[in-house]
Amino acid sequence: MENGQTRQRLPRPVGALILLMTAAAVAIAVVRSLDLTKWNGHDAIAFGGLALGIALAEQFTVPVRCRTETLNVSPTEGLWIAALVLARPSVLALAVGLGILAGHAFRRWATHKVAFNTGQFLLALTAAQAVFRSLHPHGAAHPWTWFAAGLSMAAYAAVNATLVALVIALAEGRPFLAVLMPPLPANAAHFFGNTAIGLGGAMLWSASPYLFPVVLVPLAAAFVIYRVLLRSAHRRDHMGVVAA
Repeated sequence: MENGQTRQRLPRPVGALILLMTAAAVAIAVVRSLDLTKWNGHDAIAFGGLALGIALAEQFTVPVRCRTETLNVSPTEGLWIAALVLARPSVLALAVGLGILAGHAFRRWATHKVAFNTGQFLLALTAAQAVFRSLHPHGAAHPWTWFAAGLSMAAYAAVNATLVALVIALAEGRPFLAVLMPPLPANAAHFFGNTAIGLGGAMLWSASPYLFPVVLVPLAAAFVIYRVLLRSAHRRDHMGVVAA
């Protein structure tokens, strides 16, 4: 999930949170860049492919309109889960940073939105990577790896959902829980689906890299399903407000 584009004057707490996310993004990028000397040719190719894939995936988002802000959901994390299992942590982190920056810049989103999204994605991803590595996963096809990836995605989802709900609550002057709670069922389905797709992609890559493009089929299906789920939930919420 990410906070979508609006063009309006920022409340001071929102500006402070965006500055914090920007600083976090820069810090994570600097720390991960220290690992560049250990990269080989495969790492460089993986970085380029991931960054390009993330930038492209960010062109296909499902917008959910709040009062003044827009919440966007995409199948992007499906790529991240596969890379969480297969790629060097610095490759994934730097690819996510570049992919989000490029993808959102192409859509001409406001600079503060791009900065916030990049920072919160990298923070959430860092939490996921810390959980994943602490569990000492085995190969992509091992059940313990699936369990580790599931817990990692739960950590990612918690950070991601919290930060996005927080910035929307601050921007709209609404209670934090009033923003966080309503989309939780659809968000849970979104993160579960992306995790399953990512693990499937990791297993396909382990079997043969030539099979990996097959993962585009469930990614496309997930995009359609997310659109239906979120629009249905938004319609129910709107009808509930009208009835009240």
